[in-house]
Amino acid sequence: MICDAHAYLGNSPGWGQMGLPVPLDAPAWVEMMDRSGVDRALVAPPGVGAGEDYKPDMDRIAQGMKDFPDRLFGFYRVKPRRGAVALDEMRFRVEEQGFRAMKMNTLDDNYRLDDRRLLDPVIQSAADLGLVIFFHTGDTHGETCQPSMVAKIAADFPDTTFIIGHCGYVGWDDQTVPALKSASNTVCETAGVMSPSKIQGIVDEVGAERVLMGTNGPNTPIELPHIMINRHMNKLTAPEKALITGGNFERVLGLN
Repeated sequence: MICDAHAYLGNSPGWGQMGLPVPLDAPAWVEMMDRSGVDRALVAPPGVGAGEDYKPDMDRIAQGMKDFPDRLFGFYRVKPRRGAVALDEMRFRVEEQGFRAMKMNTLDDNYRLDDRRLLDPVIQSAADLGLVIFFHTGDTHGETCQPSMVAKIAADFPDTTFIIGHCGYVGWDDQTVPALKSASNTVCETAGVMSPSKIQGIVDEVGAERVLMGTNGPNTPIELPHIMINRHMNKLTAPEKALITGGNFERVLGLN
């Protein structure tokens, strides 16, 4: 199985310039997956700080999961400053619609991952619901979302799996391996990291079972990461490649 741990489904106007339908719904996504050799994808609403709190796109994702239950899986995207409203929405998305993970990006609601007074109630509710928790890390706003911050949160919620998104990106990726080593309930995800040597370095330090393949699709071609791993990372064994490109995804989401 080839599984994408970080992709987007919904309404992103820029996709029209790529020749994609806007909004991009589940049938079009699955058609793209079929062309690209991807079996399963964990999808989130696109964009940053959506004015409608991502509800229309989460509805599209919910319909996609209903129509393609073995292909598409959903991220609940949360704006933590919404407080109890966000937590009620989370419960609905998980209990009624089957979302399996939560995505957090500090740009969505102007916060920092070390603002524990704001974040801990959200993390606790997600943990109680059995969600996997994904943090966007690094990037131009990396000061607010460092891998080391994810490790500190993960240490306080040892029964929950936390994903260090983008492996910290360039500029913050030096924190990724120390964060993984300091919190055993963390894994990292590779969207935007098209560098075999960087991914190999993480595998060498913490093992292939701690790395999930992500694509950022359809912002970037979704076939490229699995081609890179399977054809251009020859130090990896076949079982290690299988873990990164799908096995870890299935384990983390409880699909096997």
